[in-house]
Order: sequence, then structure tokens, then C-alpha cells
Amino acid sequence: MRSRIIFVCLFALMRMAAAESNATVRVAAVQCPSVMGHTKDNLVNIMKLAREAAAGGARIVVFPECALQGYMEPATWTSWSRKATDKFAVQKVAEKVPGKSTGELGRLADELDIYLCVGLIEAGTNGYFNAQVLLGPDGSLLAHHRKKLLWTPGDSTWCSPGRLPVQCVDTEYGRLGLMICYDFHRLPALLAKQKADIVLYSVGWYGPNEKNWFSNLFPQRAVVPYNFDIVVANWAAIDSSQVWPGRGYSCVINRRGKVLAMASTVYGNEIVFADIPLRQHVLTKSGGSK
Repeated sequence: MRSRIIFVCLFALMRMAAAESNATVRVAAVQCPSVMGHTKDNLVNIMKLAREAAAGGARIVVFPECALQGYMEPATWTSWSRKATDKFAVQKVAEKVPGKSTGELGRLADELDIYLCVGLIEAGTNGYFNAQVLLGPDGSLLAHHRKKLLWTPGDSTWCSPGRLPVQCVDTEYGRLGLMICYDFHRLPALLAKQKADIVLYSVGWYGPNEKNWFSNLFPQRAVVPYNFDIVVANWAAIDSSQVWPGRGYSCVINRRGKVLAMASTVYGNEIVFADIPLRQHVLTKSGGSK
């Protein structure tokens, strides 16, 4: 009788362990083009793609760097300018955080019941920032990151380095951390200290060798040593006539450096889905599997 009880208990524990090991959260890296200065059109596209990602089961949805207003025109190396008279004056497009667009995105996150991460150009009280926001399933602004390390051709001419603390917040899926493009030189170690489980990475990458970078070099350099999973949302060209190194290859990478999913094209809209296993401490805290 005693051996039977032990067997039943062990069997129950094995079933519980199996259920926990299968507990995952579906994430989406949204790869899309954003036309410089066309904020309204870009926002419409962002909201459309967010709805598609949520319909596909994603609970965490990530968009590229400066997806709201556009990052730069890489084919001509045109970036934003601080000169108010320039065609691409940053003053014309920068928005407050929180502000009108983040309010709309918050309402969308609430409607879709998702965690929504979007890159944008922010007008701060003391300058302009390459920023990233995380909206929660209740529509609230959960995290607000300003890019700390600037890339000379893309944003150092108009943007101030971010001084906000490293952004990492608790959710039912673990601790979500924020990072923008060139920040990978410094932030992975800081996010690891904050015990990030999943990093939401908004990118406007400029290559070359972008496929090898996202498939091999980046995971080994900026992911594996820091033991977090990462959702990489990179920009794309508008169509196949636009060619420059760095576009495409949005992906989801697990903490061991394995690419779980990657974009199949380098232009237009594409949503990359993957299921990330939840960590034991998350399951223990929540009392079971998701």
C-alpha cells in the first residue's frame, strides 16, 4: 500500500513538472518599415500589426526602434536634425511621454490585453530622446526607456543620451527589460543585474552581415552570457527596391542562444511568433502553468 502511495505521488509530481515545463508565453517581434515623419500612417500600421499579433496569440508584442516616427532614411543616410528649418526637423515629430500616441497605444494594449512595446522619438523637458515604451494589458505605461548609447550616423546629431534607470518590470511572464539597438554594448549586463527574464529589443540595425549577426554573433555576445530570452524587432525596407545592409532578420532568441524564429523577408510587414518557456521562479510565484 505504501509503495502504491509513493508511486501515485511521484506520478502526480511528474505530471506537474511536465505541465510546468510546457508553460510558455507567445511573443511577437514585429518587423515593419516606418516612413520618416509620417507619424499618423506609421501609427495606423503599428495598430494594425499589433491586432494581427494579438490574433495570433501573442501576449508580448515588440516593434522596432523609432517605429512611430521613423528612424532614418538609410538608403540616403538621411537622419533627423535639430535645425527647425530642415525638412526632417525633429521638433516637428517628437512627442511627449506620456502623450497622444502613447495614450492611443495604451488603449490598444488594454483592448487587446497584451504587453505592447514601441519605439518612438520623445520630446523631453531637456532634449529629444530615442525612446521606447512598454504599455501593459490595462493600458498603463509600465516602463519608459531612453537609448543610452547613440549611433553617430543615426541619432547622435539630434538625440540626447538617456539617463533613466535601467527599465525592468515584473509581469506574470517574468521580468521584462527594455533595450534599444546600440544599447547592446552596455545594457545586457545591467539588465542581467536587474534579473531580466525576457528583454524587449527595438532595433534599427545597420549591417553589414545582418543574418550572421542576428543568428550567431549577437546571441553569443549579448544574450547567452546574461541568461535572458530576447525579442528582437528590427526595421524593414518599404519594398524590394530599397537595399541596404541591416534591414530584416527580426527574431526571437532563447537564453541559450538558439534562434526560435526569424523573419523570412527584409522588406514590408512581417510578424515573427515564438513561444518562450516560462521560468521556474515565475511558475512558482504564479502557482502553476499558464
